[in-house]
Amino acid sequence: MQKKWFRLDNAGRLYVSIINPMDTTLFRVSATLYEKVDEQVLEAALKNLIRRFPYFNTHIKKGVFWYYVEESENVPIPLKERHYPCMNYNIKKKSNFPFRVLYFKNRISVEFTHAITDGTGAFVFLKSLLYEYFRLAGDNIKLEGDIASVDSHASAEELEDGFSKYYIKKYPAQKRIKKAFHFPYKLLPKGIYSVVTGAMDMKVLKETAKVYDTTITEFLCAVYFKVIMDLIEKNGYKKRPIVLNVPVNLRKMYPSETMRNFFISVTPVIDPRLGEYSFEEIIKYIKNFMEIQVDKRYINQMISRNVKNERNIFLRAFPVFIKDTIMPWIYHIYGERGFSTGFSNVGLVKVPSKMEERIEKFEMYPPPSSGNIIKAAAVGYKDKLYMSFGKLTHEKEVEREFFRMIVELGIPVEIETNVE
Repeated sequence: MQKKWFRLDNAGRLYVSIINPMDTTLFRVSATLYEKVDEQVLEAALKNLIRRFPYFNTHIKKGVFWYYVEESENVPIPLKERHYPCMNYNIKKKSNFPFRVLYFKNRISVEFTHAITDGTGAFVFLKSLLYEYFRLAGDNIKLEGDIASVDSHASAEELEDGFSKYYIKKYPAQKRIKKAFHFPYKLLPKGIYSVVTGAMDMKVLKETAKVYDTTITEFLCAVYFKVIMDLIEKNGYKKRPIVLNVPVNLRKMYPSETMRNFFISVTPVIDPRLGEYSFEEIIKYIKNFMEIQVDKRYINQMISRNVKNERNIFLRAFPVFIKDTIMPWIYHIYGERGFSTGFSNVGLVKVPSKMEERIEKFEMYPPPSSGNIIKAAAVGYKDKLYMSFGKLTHEKEVEREFFRMIVELGIPVEIETNVE
């Protein structure tokens, strides 16, 4: 019987070609429960659920011109967490899935390669896994929202490539920043990924953002900009444009239910060479930038650029082994070289009330990157927003100054880290 196979989406084709021991493309979504994880129940839940997500129940294969994913005859098994997050897992290995499920004490984590999905798709899978886990544990929970049950089937919309579907050929390409400011910090040894998470009071955070007439994402971006600008000035770092890579979930703009990647990054820029900026000026800039850029006309332009690059006749003609050589270089020159850091806010995670009683918190860790050695990701749950800085450096000044400013703005923060 012939196995099913799927093309990778526009973003996935890039990510799978740039993978190395430091740029793993793995990101993590996790849930901390109020009780210890039962590994046998978790294994049974994963076994029951995986067939519901055929695009994830695959192995990455190397074709002549592009990578693709092929249906697996095996079933993934949850593993006890023993290493640093988002490290030491080769998704190109023949027997490996494009994700892994990990457990440790009372935490369940799923690490996906960005070649296969984004934060939205990852959280749908995690919530569905938790639902099945609690169901097998004896809980009677009403199915709500985007949680998928094991008895349902993947729709065609879940498997679609949103980039190709909403690509408009006539749109012109968009210009990029050639070289952005990068943190001049020493890299950690391979295999080590440091994560620092701050839990902020959601109510106070919302109220503070409202004072500045801005959204939570815009407010946190402004704090991030201000901290980086102050560090450049304080430490005498070479001044270059500060560029934030901020993913936008396109499912909120287009009627798509895809479980694949479907996001576009907008890139607000502040150039410290132009002079000082007050926090209020940064807020004003971010707010205006987002209002202009997060617009279908500009988003269509960015989708057009990405799809046109993929469909370039010369690039398509290169065999995959040549793409594996040149794509990391292209990504460095035209991608992360033009970003200082990244910040992703997936928003508020909602689950049925009976699941809320069992789940203490959700978190998200950004993928490690040697080009952008510090990135941040945030997720809201109940009365907290959990913001995690993922780092390939021992330096602590960025997250330290970030959370210090948050506290100075009157927002309580509790800090956790996976390293001393």
